[in-house]
Amino acid sequence: MNFIRNFAIIAHVDHGKSTLADRFLELTGVVERGKHEEQLLDRNPISRERGITIKLAPVRMLYELTSSRVNELKKEPVNPLTRKLDNSFYVLNLIDTPGHVDFSYEVDRTLACVEGVILLVDATQGMQAQTISNAYKAIEKNLTIIPAVNKIDLPNADVEGTKKQVTDFLGVKEGEIFEISAKTGKNVEILLKAVVEKIPSPSTHPQGVEKLQALIFDSYYDSHRGVIAFVRVFAGNIRKGFKVRLASNKEEFEVLETGYFLPELKPAMQLEDGEIGYIVTNLKNIHKVRVGDTVENVKASEDLFLPGYKQVKPLVFASIFPTDTNDYLNLKKALEKLYLNDSSLEFSVIHSKALGTGFRVGFLGLLHADVVRERLEREFNLNLILSPPQVNYQYGSNRFSEPWVKVNVVTPQKYLGQVMQLCQNYRGQFITMDNKTQVTLIYEMPMSEMISDFYDKLKNLSSGYASLDWEFSEYREVEADKLALLLNGDPVDEFSEIVVKKRANEKGQILVKKLRELIPRQQYEIKIQAQYKGKIIASERIAPYRKDVTKKLYGGDRTRKDKLLDKQKEGKKKLKMVGRVEIPKEAFLKLFKTR
Repeated sequence: MNFIRNFAIIAHVDHGKSTLADRFLELTGVVERGKHEEQLLDRNPISRERGITIKLAPVRMLYELTSSRVNELKKEPVNPLTRKLDNSFYVLNLIDTPGHVDFSYEVDRTLACVEGVILLVDATQGMQAQTISNAYKAIEKNLTIIPAVNKIDLPNADVEGTKKQVTDFLGVKEGEIFEISAKTGKNVEILLKAVVEKIPSPSTHPQGVEKLQALIFDSYYDSHRGVIAFVRVFAGNIRKGFKVRLASNKEEFEVLETGYFLPELKPAMQLEDGEIGYIVTNLKNIHKVRVGDTVENVKASEDLFLPGYKQVKPLVFASIFPTDTNDYLNLKKALEKLYLNDSSLEFSVIHSKALGTGFRVGFLGLLHADVVRERLEREFNLNLILSPPQVNYQYGSNRFSEPWVKVNVVTPQKYLGQVMQLCQNYRGQFITMDNKTQVTLIYEMPMSEMISDFYDKLKNLSSGYASLDWEFSEYREVEADKLALLLNGDPVDEFSEIVVKKRANEKGQILVKKLRELIPRQQYEIKIQAQYKGKIIASERIAPYRKDVTKKLYGGDRTRKDKLLDKQKEGKKKLKMVGRVEIPKEAFLKLFKTR
């Protein structure tokens, strides 16, 4: 397999990964320049609009080093399935990785499938948190790293400054850093040649079906053929008709088809050691075919688990309700369809007195939650109410435990003091600092603090220059309890949440004041209270309208008016007793957004 090169492009959000992939596809004749969509591998419309790769995309390319052959390929694309390969051709398997922290596990498993990476840095933004985080992953896996500075054609590009950051971080010489413009194609072919020359070919392993090891790095559900798994073969080979199993759950299936990504699926006779491709499983549950799992032969005497597998669990949760209660079944069907193609999505039914029946949904992070919300509204024509995202607290032995994350913040030197103070204000614990051209700070902090308004404040105080990356660390015990919101003494679950003791008074005050602004005055008094550990810690009151029940009285003594006013008071008391407070749904929406 000396002619194979498996590689990925890693970078921060919007640094040009997908655009660079376009140029590679053109150079290798997979597509013709000017006759395809931009960011061809980014086929999700939401991903395109936001400029964020949210779904990885593999592609197989054929490339010959001689420039004359490259020109021929542009005119006459070679079919990698029918052309007989010779020593002058190379098979390049590229995986365009997600650029957002929510999908860091997928990136990690992608890096486990390749021998090298292109580390792409935007010359207008410099080294940022996600770049650094993914570079560390590549270093840990001993991958060959080819650094490249992108967007050199832009007038505000700081090429030399960006190269200095890269040399400081990687310890390479400036002459080893490629200067490119993925948009115009400048120097892109030179970079592609470097992939062939610098990245090693896959190492060989024992052959034969009994020794089969294939790593799953992604999958999706096809309604006709079941789950289609994206795999890198590390040992043996796999073809149609092979009976295999998944190492994690011992699920067995017969392979219906194997093939490559061109970038559409193209069947091939088999996938061999070192190759990247797909297998059709005919399994109907994508949640059984997990990223990082190993495909092995059913006759294998022992599990041949490839290292690094873990079952990804949602870390952020939100409640979703249809604004029209009649849309409950439509929302349920929509979530079930998304669930088929999103192995990290979880949901369960919940009931609300105020909003009816909805779902508690688990996500990988805030972006994942926002993308799912947008897909539900856009693809399934639903109007939704979402509760504020919350983390999942664990409860046992009369104690709560909260999730903590390791936070990687990259900031220019002049904002260092403000950023460190911000991290401390959000219960962050300082770990280490790398003080170079840009400062890299490592903190640990509760995830509940990070998913509040921490990122917005970080961007504001750094004039947009600081960047953030994080990864889950562990659960830690914390003094916490339920912060309950009461309206006229009745708890309202939609506004209640688990809160650590240190934040209880602050959150309670904010919550009751905001609700006082959002709930309209009614014909009776409304008491808004926040309760924590059995004590009222914050309270507000909405005064009632006073209906003039004496308006139609003409003449008579004072006692007639007093009787009518007393009767009015008794009526209001009854309304308080049953806790009949009308809260417009707009109030839920506004409160959820402000929280």
